[in-house]
Amino acid sequence: MRWMALHSDSSPSVLERILAVRVPLWLVAAIVIFFALATVSFGWLVMRSANDERPLAKAALAVASFPTETKAVFKEIARILSGKPDHGPVMAYPPEQSWSEFQPVKSRLEGVGEGLLMRRGPATPARGWRVIAGAMQIHGSLQTAAVLLSPELEIVHYWPLIEDAEIGAHYSRPLRKMPHGLAVLSDGSVIYNFDGGASLHRKDICGRTLWAVPGDYHHSITSDDTETTVWTHRDDETGDRAQKMHLMQVATADGRIVKDISVPDIIAANPDIDILELRRLHTPDKTGNTRERPGRWMSDPIHLNDIDPLPRSLADRYPMFSPGDLLISARELNLLFVMDPESLAIKWWKVGATIRQHDSDWNTDGRLSAFNNRMSRGYSTITKIDPATLARSVAVDGRGMDLYSRHRGSHQPLPNGGWLISSTQQGRILEVSPDGKVALDFYSRLTGDTPLYSMLSTSVFLPEDAVDPGALKCGVNSQ
Repeated sequence: MRWMALHSDSSPSVLERILAVRVPLWLVAAIVIFFALATVSFGWLVMRSANDERPLAKAALAVASFPTETKAVFKEIARILSGKPDHGPVMAYPPEQSWSEFQPVKSRLEGVGEGLLMRRGPATPARGWRVIAGAMQIHGSLQTAAVLLSPELEIVHYWPLIEDAEIGAHYSRPLRKMPHGLAVLSDGSVIYNFDGGASLHRKDICGRTLWAVPGDYHHSITSDDTETTVWTHRDDETGDRAQKMHLMQVATADGRIVKDISVPDIIAANPDIDILELRRLHTPDKTGNTRERPGRWMSDPIHLNDIDPLPRSLADRYPMFSPGDLLISARELNLLFVMDPESLAIKWWKVGATIRQHDSDWNTDGRLSAFNNRMSRGYSTITKIDPATLARSVAVDGRGMDLYSRHRGSHQPLPNGGWLISSTQQGRILEVSPDGKVALDFYSRLTGDTPLYSMLSTSVFLPEDAVDPGALKCGVNSQ
């Protein structure tokens, strides 16, 4: 009772004083209207900011992103405190299926390729060597590497695909990077880059660095037919969204830049062919008639992802083109085009035959092919196009094998008429016969209680006489 008496005699609390304040209704209404208008205006700025370079629009997008970024930070802190491994970017999304049919790939190297699984299909595999690159178990930990499978489908060699410490990287944890482009040269050396990396590397057959070039190199790496140079992609840190994109020709001997072609260079060399500016905004300017005022680029406007020089050995199949002409894929434009690397003249193009495609190739039958992701559709395909007639056909229909990679992915024609396919988002390497039957199916399963699958990013087929088994004896990498 004494406490009750003391409480009743005490002065009003701060909360009671706030509640006692009378606020005019007109002021409440004004505040509500103000915040409603502010919300609409902010939403309009955010909606426009994806294609607007003005500071206010950029600031609006940054503010709108703050809650999401904050949530991601707290999730990362929780992961670290729980001790859970950081596998995020290397996770794959395989289709639902019976895993009882898969068997571990045999390895002659202790601790290399644990968890790599293989299933044989009804078709007969092509006879030769296979290189599979991605994230896999190496000596008890998840690493980015490439393994070499013998014609007997046993792991006999591997290359660690890492960035050297002196180059630096965009991320502190190595598994934030994934191998993307991979060229295997005739001496057993490999040239590679990463998604999320900061370099272009060449390592010899024993895994020793021959050279490393810093820069935002990404996507495909394709050698010319003399192995003197490779073609790949690099983004600059400065410039607008299109100026950053470059096609790079790099000397295999020392990593020297032989040729650097920017997207503005290509546009300027082809003033009457407007295929690269489809995602550049040009307003009608209803209050004027302005000239020479280019519009803003949309986000990721072109997304070049493959450069393939025409080999001399196939030049007679393509009378429209010359040896060394570049077949180029631009994902965001659903565009394939062929360009002279010297004059930058565009000789041929096709829009819409593929949907967000990757990895366009020349073929022995005179047709072009591409990994047709068919983004947001139900399945992916290997699509072929006759450049002379524009006739399109499907070489591999993904429906029968549940093939779908929303982005990334590659393919390679095989000597027997089949295909080696990398369905990257599924973490899957497929070999398909000429009649569309599966010969081999590979996945990389991580050891542990939870069934997780890591990403297998790309693959390369080598003829049986392309590898000297004696050259594989390189210490830790040897059979």
